[in-house]
Amino acid sequence: MPIEVCFHDRLALVKLRDFEASGRDPLLGRTVAGRFIVMSRLGTGSMGAVYRAWQTTVGRWVALKLMRYDKMQEAEARARFEREARAMSQLVSPHTVTVYDFGVAEDGSVFLAMELLEGESLGTRLHRVGRMSAGQAVGIARDALTSLAEAHAKGIIHRDLKPDNLFLTRVPDVAGKPSREICKLLDFGIAKVVREEQAMGVLETQAGTVFGTPRYMSPEQAQGKALDVRSDLYSLGVLLYQMVTGVPPFDDEEAVVVMARHIKTKPRPPREVAPDAAIPTQLERVIMRALAKDPGDRPESAEAFIRALDVAERFFSDDIAASSVMTSGHLAAMSADPLPTLAPSAVRRRRWALVIGLGAVVGVVAGVTGVLLRRSPRPEGAPVAVASPSGLATAMPAVSSGSSVAAASSSGRTLDADEPPLALSADELPIAGTVPTTPPRGRGSSGRPPAAEASPPPEQTAASPPATPATAPPATATGAGVPAPPKKYERFE
Repeated sequence: MPIEVCFHDRLALVKLRDFEASGRDPLLGRTVAGRFIVMSRLGTGSMGAVYRAWQTTVGRWVALKLMRYDKMQEAEARARFEREARAMSQLVSPHTVTVYDFGVAEDGSVFLAMELLEGESLGTRLHRVGRMSAGQAVGIARDALTSLAEAHAKGIIHRDLKPDNLFLTRVPDVAGKPSREICKLLDFGIAKVVREEQAMGVLETQAGTVFGTPRYMSPEQAQGKALDVRSDLYSLGVLLYQMVTGVPPFDDEEAVVVMARHIKTKPRPPREVAPDAAIPTQLERVIMRALAKDPGDRPESAEAFIRALDVAERFFSDDIAASSVMTSGHLAAMSADPLPTLAPSAVRRRRWALVIGLGAVVGVVAGVTGVLLRRSPRPEGAPVAVASPSGLATAMPAVSSGSSVAAASSSGRTLDADEPPLALSADELPIAGTVPTTPPRGRGSSGRPPAAEASPPPEQTAASPPATPATAPPATATGAGVPAPPKKYERFE
């Protein structure tokens, strides 16, 4: 047992600092219901106090909620306490605090034993950091809505959603991964069980006038009207608004003024309240819809609210979704840097994959085309342009490597590889479209080959295929060892 017991009276020994911090609460060190040893006080409320206690029967720490002595004689207060126990005992969502035990102690006090959570409330977090990133706020809201979805399905309306009733704690992740933070919904003390109660006629509070927290009340709750699940969704919208902006939509000092604004005044859009908070437009639309005055204009259920957040989150950039809490340093850095793209990471990944895939396809097509072009035979008789030492273009027949070359004529004659190629000067090249009179038969004394008459090749059109060796008109045979020149030449400038 992780506690020490006095040797004389067998009472638990309480640390002096815990005793002083509780205001010298007489319950510290005592045993409740024969199995819960009270060690310190965690907090107090209108109905009672919550203590840190050790459950001896199973050996675990619990959060023990005890009703105040002055409230035990009030039938309504006792009924509310029992209603909370019944409501929470029905809920098994991992985002709802777990109830272990409920009963009446020896002195007649009513107790409720719940799981003891380590962490901090959303109210404490907001007081410490100011506001949160869009991704963090959506994650907390989704967890709270998951808890509400189960409660609403079982006919339970929370009616008192506020930052102090959302608790942030860390739980171990699967497969040995680091722990992750989740949100758990607390305090169903004023929850309304729709299937057991009639429509509420007058709202209650601890003072007897208003029931709930005015800053997070729905318009119909502030007016004392009958409530349904959409009242909780409005309150969750207020929480989401405050998480991303740092302030609730209505923050007047007077509770009556705040309630009146919930009833009549449309809140300012979050992006207008906090223009430097990088709030996505899609998230702002979801929040404003949840804050609609008419319940019919809000999401119809917690599940619909979650789906709307999922759709909005697809448009979050990675920097917004994964950014840390907005501090003054973060805001200064954001003001100097442009906003990142709002394209979702999945879309960008698909875009890069498409670009890489298209690049690969183009590369393969280009490689195959190059191979085919190398393997395809060059048309016989096609001239090849060779640059002469003087800088002028020289035309020569296409040749292949080896001991012999194919003559660029239809005669099929073979040339010796050692025979020099035919070279022409720029003055001997006819202008494109003209036909030489005679083909050259060899070099004379002047170094210029004589011309021979040749018939012009058939005119080609865009629709007709180029002439091949099989279809090209035969060329006139020349002297021994000299191939016939092509039928026309193009001037190379």
